[in-house]
Amino acid sequence: MSSGSSVTNHSEGLEAAMIFIMIPGLGLFYAGLAEQKNAMTMLHTCLLMFAVIVLQWTLFGYTIAFSDTSSSSVIGDLKYAMLLDTMHSANKLAPTIPNSLWALYQLMAAAITPGLWIGAVAGRMRILPTLVFGVLWSTFVYDVAAYSVFGVNGWLHKMDVLDYAGGTVVHLTAGCTAVVLALVVGKRIDYGKREYSNSSPAYVYIGTALLWFGWMGFDGGCSTAANERAINAAFTTHIAGATGGLVWMAMDALVNKKRLSSIGFCTGAVAGLATMTAGSGHVQPGVGLVFGFLAGVLCFYGVKVMHFLKIDDSLDVMAVHGVGGTLGMILTGIFAQYTVTATGVTESITAGWVDNVWKQVPVQLLAVVAWIPGLHLRCSEEDEVLGLDNSEVGETAYPYVMVESVDKKEFEAAYSQATIV
Repeated sequence: MSSGSSVTNHSEGLEAAMIFIMIPGLGLFYAGLAEQKNAMTMLHTCLLMFAVIVLQWTLFGYTIAFSDTSSSSVIGDLKYAMLLDTMHSANKLAPTIPNSLWALYQLMAAAITPGLWIGAVAGRMRILPTLVFGVLWSTFVYDVAAYSVFGVNGWLHKMDVLDYAGGTVVHLTAGCTAVVLALVVGKRIDYGKREYSNSSPAYVYIGTALLWFGWMGFDGGCSTAANERAINAAFTTHIAGATGGLVWMAMDALVNKKRLSSIGFCTGAVAGLATMTAGSGHVQPGVGLVFGFLAGVLCFYGVKVMHFLKIDDSLDVMAVHGVGGTLGMILTGIFAQYTVTATGVTESITAGWVDNVWKQVPVQLLAVVAWIPGLHLRCSEEDEVLGLDNSEVGETAYPYVMVESVDKKEFEAAYSQATIV
């Protein structure tokens, strides 16, 4: 291990623990947004996906995503398969901490990412095929994207793309996958025929708080040390999240004629956090206001565009993460500065337009375009109507009874004949 390793640098373990909190946070966020009949399925699937990706990461995921000895420009070799030779060595991407600690930190990011696109098909995609698809997706999409952007010999890494914590690798890939799944699995049976109700705004609130907390470790941990750059990343993340939440809530009030919507605030906050991911360690803290404001506006209208196109993205994954990830990459290409990147363990070799690096926005756009995509997944119609909590889990998040529309006269007649015990 590098002689630069220290107790301070081992703060990466704490940040990995913070990211783990995002898993139940995401489950609660999606459970609250989903209908009551699907709430438990959302909670259950998010944690199951985490467990499955832990196994995939241990067997081969980490090595093909973060091998530092592969000569390939798109995928790693099998040097670290089964996490061999990681305890007493350092990865070239994080030379100041043990390789095993870097693998643990990156595992958390890899495990939450497939959980993001689960929300796009809430209530209509079965659990087992979702998990199988999650393993395949993580292997051939996430791991390849991670190596391409962060790998020592990754093709986008060599082009000096700026993606501090995963604007493309996490959010853009998840957003694009959400659209593909929504199109392949198909619309909900009653899509466009009725308004869908959220099961629990309180769950959404708690989930948002846990996600926000975990995002500090998600963005701050990429510096691989408790240094100025980690502080900068955490600060910009807070600013963008707060701004995005307030702006989305205001848009809800002005455009949708709602009051001070808690769900609007929470959705906007997550959009701001997602947008800030790419640039959190590259831009000045005050620039987080720009990231958050534009996220609140553009991601808000992203939801409306998806509805206009009649793409049934159940929980607006593309609008929040796809649009947010794209926006964040472009803004990073504009606002990245050497004075920020130079505070890290390893200096970045490039900056953005504000430092007269005019090539950076085209490089960022190339990274965005690179990840836009050209099993019996769907449940039966009966299961969709009754809810996946009933057919897939056999447990419910809340006690409730399904009630069809009832004729008023028939109800009154039946009620008048009922015997009160």
